[in-house]
Amino acid sequence: MLAPVSITGIGKCVPEKVVTNDALTAFVETSDEWIRKRTGIQARHVVVNETAIDLATQAVRDALAMSGEAPESVGVIVACTITAEELTPSLAGRVQKALGIPRCAAMDVSAGCTGFVYALVTAASLMDTLQQDVAIVVASEIMTKYCDWTDRATCVLFGDGAGAVVLKRSDVAHLLHPILSATPDSDDVIVVKKEARSTPFTGEVTSTRESIRMKGADVFTYAVAVLETTLNQLSVQCGDKPIDKIIPHQANEKIIDFVIRTMKFGREQFFVNIANYANTSSASIPIALCDAWESGWLSAGDRIAIVGFGSGLTSGGAVIDWTLPNKKENH
Repeated sequence: MLAPVSITGIGKCVPEKVVTNDALTAFVETSDEWIRKRTGIQARHVVVNETAIDLATQAVRDALAMSGEAPESVGVIVACTITAEELTPSLAGRVQKALGIPRCAAMDVSAGCTGFVYALVTAASLMDTLQQDVAIVVASEIMTKYCDWTDRATCVLFGDGAGAVVLKRSDVAHLLHPILSATPDSDDVIVVKKEARSTPFTGEVTSTRESIRMKGADVFTYAVAVLETTLNQLSVQCGDKPIDKIIPHQANEKIIDFVIRTMKFGREQFFVNIANYANTSSASIPIALCDAWESGWLSAGDRIAIVGFGSGLTSGGAVIDWTLPNKKENH
C-alpha cells in the first residue's frame, strides 16, 4: 500500500540547444520527412555544456518552488537515470548536495525508460516506510552522449532533458494502482553498455565506449503490447471512476497511434509531445506531465494514467488524480 500522497510541484529542464531534423542531415543520411513519418519527431534538445546533474537540479528547484516546500522539509529523494556522469555518488545524492538538503534518504533507480514510474512508486513507498511527509522524484537523461551519430536508425530518436515532481503526504490518496513489471530481455533488444575497462590482470589496459544498441522492430512490438496491457489493467482497477487522460512514455508517436487504434480511448485523451523532445528515456513522462500542465491540458480533478516501457524489458504504470489547478485558467 502506497502512502496517501499528492503531487504539489512539478518542474522540467532541457538543454538550450535545439537540433532539428534538418540539422541532422549534415552528418547522417536522413531527412526531416523520413524521421517525421516514422517517429513523429521534429526536433530534440541536446546538451553542450550541461550535465544530467545540472538538468536534474534545476527541474527539482522549480518543482520545489511551485510546491512551496523548503529543501529542509524533504525526507526522500528518488532519482532515475541511465546516463549520469558518475557511477557514485548517486544522482539523488548530487541533487541533495546542490540544493543543500541536510539529511534525507537518497537513492537512484535504473529501469530504463520506465524509470520515472518505478521511482514514483518507490518514493511513495519509502514515504510510508520511513514516515516522511515530502519526497522528490526526479528523472534526468543525456541520451545523446550515448548515440552512434552515424546510425540513422537510432541517433534520430533521442534527446536530453529532466523532469521532477514533489510528493506530499495527503489525507486522500492521489497516486493509485501502481503496476511494476519486467520481462527478461532474452534477445538484448535494448542495450547500453558501460565503458569497458581492463586491468593489468586481464591483459592490456584499454578503455572502450559503446553506443545504444536497439532492435527497433522488437522494441515496437513489445512497447505496443505492454502499453495496451497496462492501460487495460489500470482501467479495470479504476472501476467506476474511469481514466480521463493518458500520458505515455514518449518513445515513438507511431506506438501511441497503434494503441489508440486498437483500444477504446480517443486520440484527444493522449498527451503527446515527442515532436519537440524526441525520446528522453526516463525523463519523458515527467517532462510531458509538466508540458501538459503548463499548456492547460491538465486540470484539478483529472484522472491520469501514466505508462512507461523500456529496456530490461521493463514496464509500469500508475493512476494520478491530478490536484494542481489548471495553469491557463488560473494565471
